Amino acid sequence: MLTSVPLLPAYTRIFCDPARALRRIHNLTMNKITAETLNELLGIPDLIVTEYAFEEQGDIAIVHIICEHRYEVAVCPDCGEISTTLHESEMRCVRHLDIWGKMTLLHFPSRRFDCDKCKKPFTEKLPWIEEKRRQTLSFEKYIYQQCQQASKSAVAENEHLHYKTVATIFNRWAKRAESSHHRPVVRRLGVDEISLKKRHRQYALVLSDLERCYVIDILPERTQKVFAQWFDDLSATEQAAIQVVAMDMWRPYRDVVRLKLPHAEIVADRFHVMKQLNNRLSQIRRNLQRNADEQTRQALKGTRWLLVKNRVDLTADEEARLQAALAASPTLRQAYLLKEAFRTICEKIRDRERAERFLSAWVWQAEASGISQLRKFANTLRNWWSEFLNYFHDRVTSGFVEGLNNGIRYIIRRACGYHVFEHFRLQVLVEHGGLDAFPH
Repeated sequence: MLTSVPLLPAYTRIFCDPARALRRIHNLTMNKITAETLNELLGIPDLIVTEYAFEEQGDIAIVHIICEHRYEVAVCPDCGEISTTLHESEMRCVRHLDIWGKMTLLHFPSRRFDCDKCKKPFTEKLPWIEEKRRQTLSFEKYIYQQCQQASKSAVAENEHLHYKTVATIFNRWAKRAESSHHRPVVRRLGVDEISLKKRHRQYALVLSDLERCYVIDILPERTQKVFAQWFDDLSATEQAAIQVVAMDMWRPYRDVVRLKLPHAEIVADRFHVMKQLNNRLSQIRRNLQRNADEQTRQALKGTRWLLVKNRVDLTADEEARLQAALAASPTLRQAYLLKEAFRTICEKIRDRERAERFLSAWVWQAEASGISQLRKFANTLRNWWSEFLNYFHDRVTSGFVEGLNNGIRYIIRRACGYHVFEHFRLQVLVEHGGLDAFPH
């Protein structure tokens, strides 16, 4: 059972205007400036800032902040006892969030203590930086958020970091976000593929939640073996929760779903069915244009998108150009009218039985037309007859996934491709998978 999600306000006002801030300042609790103020603002409460210095390295402005520890003790991570016996200490420098528009470097002693109870040395742990890291947690979170909007190479250049440093930070935080993400049960599953590299027939399988409109997972191949393994990795509860699976008309997807989810209703996605019919119409136009005389060829030229666009969305000028093209070719006119009739059936009819009657009549007309491309489409539709009629139950469609695919293609273009699929997968899940923007 899906848990209810509290509704958000219709809009959220961000009070960032200085004039409004001036009116709110009287309601705030003011803190006096003390020797510890800078430590609090920097987010390093267990250190004390003692000195600072500015430096110029080419066009990079740097501020060095020198700190010392507030306390001369540390807690043993194994037994929890407090130790006062210092084993060794050496200066450590880490990158922090920029202040005053300058690269900020924190310098502080890295200390090791001897535990009186465990009789073993241990390295002091600080809450604002992870072990063996050269950046504070705040700075790493900032880099992680920047990588959600720009390529890692661009972030590395803007922040004066090495590309591998940025990639390592992002991948580690993305994995952390994925592991902490509680994915709700999926009732309506969308299955679609996306080309990873043009003209190389490399496809990834995109699985999405059609109710919440985000990516669930992305698989490195669209093979039956990989798809079936994904279902095997689900719990029995997660498998039982999936009621509808929407997909394009590719038989391996259907075979896997029938095997792994015999209870689920398979829907031949209307978006992909209509896309295939439009492709058939484009083939008809190309064949006619290739073999036509000069006058007909000129009439058909530039009508590719006019023919596949919904007629109700055409402008007056586009309608005039379309009519001229249809008048030049009776065959194209017949195919176009059948395409529009099919679209009308999909949009207007909301009952499975009525849809079956209308579609049966449409298939008869397509076959009687004698146009080979329409006859091929009708044959494909017969092979997916029951699955396409399921669309008219609840009109489930994964058409929104095409928008997600455009976003995924943008990720690929922005990065100029990915050498490691797991890094690509994490980037997609962070931007389009509903993961937390601020993982813990």
